Amino acid sequence: MKYMKKLMTLLAVLTLALAMAVPAFAEAATTTYTITIKNGTGTYKAYQIFKGDLYNDTLSNIEWGDNVTDEGRTKFGNAADKAKRITTEADAKAFAVEVAKYLTDPAAGTGTDSITGLAAGYYLIKNTSVGEGEVYTDYILQVVKNVEVNPKSGKPTLDKQIRHNDNGEWGVVGDNQIGDTVEFRTLTTVPIVSGYTEYTYVIHDEMSAGLTSNVRSNDDVTIKVNDEDAKVLDKIYYTVTVDPENANKFTVTVDVLNAIKDGKMAEEDTLYTYYTGILNENAAVYDVGKQNNKAYLEYSNNPHDNTAKNETPKKVVYDWTFKMEVDKVDGESKTPLSDAKFVLSKNGNCSLGTIGDDGTPSTTTDLINLIENNDGSYTVAPAGYNGPVVKVMTAGKITIKGLDDATVYYLYETKAPAGYNRLTDAVKFKITATYNETGDHYTSVTAAVNDVDQSSVSVQVANNKGSTLPSTGGIGTTLFYVIGGGLMAVAAVLLVTKKRMNSK
Repeated sequence: MKYMKKLMTLLAVLTLALAMAVPAFAEAATTTYTITIKNGTGTYKAYQIFKGDLYNDTLSNIEWGDNVTDEGRTKFGNAADKAKRITTEADAKAFAVEVAKYLTDPAAGTGTDSITGLAAGYYLIKNTSVGEGEVYTDYILQVVKNVEVNPKSGKPTLDKQIRHNDNGEWGVVGDNQIGDTVEFRTLTTVPIVSGYTEYTYVIHDEMSAGLTSNVRSNDDVTIKVNDEDAKVLDKIYYTVTVDPENANKFTVTVDVLNAIKDGKMAEEDTLYTYYTGILNENAAVYDVGKQNNKAYLEYSNNPHDNTAKNETPKKVVYDWTFKMEVDKVDGESKTPLSDAKFVLSKNGNCSLGTIGDDGTPSTTTDLINLIENNDGSYTVAPAGYNGPVVKVMTAGKITIKGLDDATVYYLYETKAPAGYNRLTDAVKFKITATYNETGDHYTSVTAAVNDVDQSSVSVQVANNKGSTLPSTGGIGTTLFYVIGGGLMAVAAVLLVTKKRMNSK
């Protein structure tokens, strides 16, 4: 009886212990965790790759998770051994790409901002809805408690810039004289390429008809990693291809995989790609229009599909050029005059040498070459222009096209209209322009003439009439005769007076 009571007491204790343990076991068996996705894009799925016994946030007795296929288990072998060989982030990324080919459906969990109801284990997190401009991503994550993740999409970006020749600053707008070299660059980020065996990274660029691209080969493009002069990318890592039907259109294909592998750049670096064009005689002139240069980046977005590509939004920069109207007028009446001759220069002390009767100077070193248009206007001729050029303009009323702003020009008169005096001093003028934030429109264009601000981009050049000399046989001759006769009479009186004084 005594032993029976002891046995009953022991059973009661065991029963109580078991009763207390069952809820604990049940809780351990049913405890689930949540992955919160911060700043995610698209829909994410979680696939269990490894599972095991959880103790103090550590998994032991590792085995394959519920979402690895039998084929995958055979390929990778023992789960515990495989897990031990994954020691770095690079190992995990590489394994994520491989194991992603051997997953069962449905996934352990799905969500956009969070994935809930996950048992302890290691999970492959996969972005399964790649939208426009996005990239496909997958990575392995340990889930032994509630966790937050901020996935890196690895999506590269592109920005486009033009260099302003007045201040050297890079931005969205520039302005130039026709014939100037215009500098451009793109800024593209280096993507996250883990898991890719091939990666497309192509900069597409196109200049409008008012620009002539200088890009013909690799030698015409310079790429600087993080814009460092000491990190100019060797030309073996990129290829320039010009469109056979449009010489203003080209691509720069960068071999980012090998460049990263060789230590020439790293993920999330920025590539600064430099090249130039020429503002040509076909340039649209204020206030008719402007030139543009647009670019975008084509890139891979799925390590499991080498044909999958995306593009960044197109970025555009603008280049402007201007005109000046010249009106030849009478200095007093301001009525229009014609048949004056002018030359244009940037030199305020221009030597013209001897000027011929037709207004052509013998010295033309500092004069700007011009194209004479059918409408009577003139356009600045770029270097190498194959058509006829002139240095002397005929006015009346003319328009000079293709001028830069913030540049001082000098207009020299080499022949005045008949009956008028030629100007001895040059007419000095400068154009000033301002733009909106995107550079696709001007907010104001004004001019200063001889340092006096004008309300328009035009200049009145006034001539005064010359002095009139007396003509032969006119009143002027009669006047000479009258004065001459008077002098003779005075001389006679003086002579008679002198003789009388002598006789006395």
